[in-house]
Amino acid sequence: MALALACSLALALSVALQAFAVAPDAQDVDDAQQKYESAEAALIAAEEKLASISSEYEALSGEVDALQAQIDDLAGQVLEAQASMLEGRSVLANTAVYEYRSSSLSTFLSSILGARSWNEMSRNVDYVGKIMDQQSEEIAQQKELKDKFTKASSELTAQKNEQDEKLEVLNSKRTEAAAVVEEAAQYADESSEKLTELKQQAEQFIWKSEEPEPDPVPEADTTDRDDAVSPSTPVIPDPSPSAPVGEYRSGVASAYGGSSDPYTPNPGTTATGAICDDNSMGVAIPMSMPNYRSYFGRTVEIVYNGMTVYATVNDCGSMGGGSRALDLQPGVFKAFGYGDCYAWGIRTVKYRFL
Repeated sequence: MALALACSLALALSVALQAFAVAPDAQDVDDAQQKYESAEAALIAAEEKLASISSEYEALSGEVDALQAQIDDLAGQVLEAQASMLEGRSVLANTAVYEYRSSSLSTFLSSILGARSWNEMSRNVDYVGKIMDQQSEEIAQQKELKDKFTKASSELTAQKNEQDEKLEVLNSKRTEAAAVVEEAAQYADESSEKLTELKQQAEQFIWKSEEPEPDPVPEADTTDRDDAVSPSTPVIPDPSPSAPVGEYRSGVASAYGGSSDPYTPNPGTTATGAICDDNSMGVAIPMSMPNYRSYFGRTVEIVYNGMTVYATVNDCGSMGGGSRALDLQPGVFKAFGYGDCYAWGIRTVKYRFL
């Protein structure tokens, strides 16, 4: 009986000890519960914060898109004003050349002083006066065209600068969202489905165009071209490197097209189907540029030697494997005052896409 009693006691003690060994400590239970609640609270807070960021993001996206529509409209007005100004400049240049070659001023004076009668002199004076009035009118019209271009250009610059500021804030939302998720991850398990969902949501906070990228037109014959100016040509720095307000890039610009380029058809058909000739106001961008086709049709603002010229992205090319940022068509480098591809050569410019 004593042996049986001892065995029973030993068995009971063993069971009790096993039960005590597996029973969780009260402190461990509290810690686990607190950790779970902290993780849940962190995920809920992160979810609420991301919802707030999402709301701000959507509002900013709407503002950026609205500004882009205004920029597109203003860019069209600027290109039109620029074309009129450049045409007027050409008229004045032709007048100046005529004056120089014909020495018309001395001819006018001779016709007045050599008049054989008062009536003849009166007629000659009237004739000279009309010519001078016409020239004065051309100068006044050119000033008016330039003022119109300058005003439209200033409005466009202001709109683009405003959009750049909003884009900077917009793109910062992704960084802000990533920080929120990173903080929540300190409390939540990496395998949490909710945490994975929040990470995916944070990755979406970056603005980008949803427009499809156009393919180059099949009839394009200017994209596969040799360089008009040798790539070994020294790059000429900007002699007047201004610091325009806004997010500008600095890059190397070459030239192609027109009668001075033996390697590009004149006229030629660009990647967008536009014509490249001696007066075209387009530029090409390198095909090595990420998503380069998405830039087709956009206006680019180019600044060199204190002058600003606007052009349309309508072509592409190898362009030294992307070592050059822009390839200017004849109308563009002529607007800067250079007569052919070789006079322009390769130069450093500032530019931005509008």
